[in-house]
Parts: sequence; structure tokens; C-alpha cells
Amino acid sequence: MSEIHRKLKELPGTAIRKINSIYGSVDKFYATVYLIARNEHQCQMMSVPAANQRIRTIRAYQGLIRFMLDEFNLDGKDIMDAIASDYLEDFVNYREQDFGMSNEEFISIIKRIG
Repeated sequence: MSEIHRKLKELPGTAIRKINSIYGSVDKFYATVYLIARNEHQCQMMSVPAANQRIRTIRAYQGLIRFMLDEFNLDGKDIMDAIASDYLEDFVNYREQDFGMSNEEFISIIKRIG
């Protein structure tokens, strides 16, 4: 478990309750932000159809998440950057994370964010 993942579990109760209401748990919040970072990176690296639109959509969701964190007087940018850094560290070390989250569950969470 990374340092940011541990810090997320120690957030104040009000922040934890809000995260749980949208994401289901702090672990699923971490996984969602991680997977969004992975999707952004994949869109940047590969020539996928409508990549620019996908990246704009990804960044819009990142902005919504950052805003939610900022509402709790947390540094949303730092949290998002730290989780993205975890993803990039895994990427360069050829590690795959399995969060036990189905595509359907991920999409359901994304819908609740927006």
C-alpha cells in the first residue's frame, strides 16, 4: 500500500463519509483515481480514435474529483498527483494492479462523480 493510500485511510470522518457515499470506500476511491490516470496515460501514448475528446473527458472528471477533495480542505491536486505517480511507478516497473473492480462498477462510480 502506497503512502498516499495510507494517508487517504486517515482522512477526517466527514471526508471519509463523503468518499464512501460516492465511491463505496476509500480503496475504491483510490482505484478510481488510479484507473483514470491509467486511462489518461494510455490515451496520450496510443493513437486511439477520438483521443483528444477522451483526454478532455478524463480531465473533466479529474477536475470534479479535485473539486470534491478541495471542498474538504484537502489538497486535491496533491492527492490526484500522488495517485497518478503511483500508477506511473507501476507502469515503469511493469506492474499491473488488480483492484477487484469490474468495468461495470468503475463506470457506475464514474456516473456518480459527474
